[in-house]
Amino acid sequence: MVSGYPDTMSLIATDSLSAEPLDALRELALSEVELDELRWNQIAAARDAGVSWAQVGEALGISRQSAWEYFTRRAREEVAANVEANSSLSEEEAMNLAVEEVRSSRRSHRNR
Repeated sequence: MVSGYPDTMSLIATDSLSAEPLDALRELALSEVELDELRWNQIAAARDAGVSWAQVGEALGISRQSAWEYFTRRAREEVAANVEANSSLSEEEAMNLAVEEVRSSRRSHRNR
């Protein structure tokens, strides 16, 4: 049981962790990556369903702002990687590419 969250499920069977502490830490690190992906997907689903950032933050036990920053971190990282990969583009080319990405995203969102 997680403190403050009665009747919660446990994602990690602690008795199945390796008895070797470093191996157990490696297993936990992999579980953390999986949990992060699950959390991100559930936030996306909640937002698609019209849930507010305040509600998301409350469900996660964090502030509205922290929830938004957590969720948008991936997009910021992807944008930074795209900027780095396309550093040879002119300002106009980069702007046109960004505008087309937004349009594509909006079309995709409308078609759900």
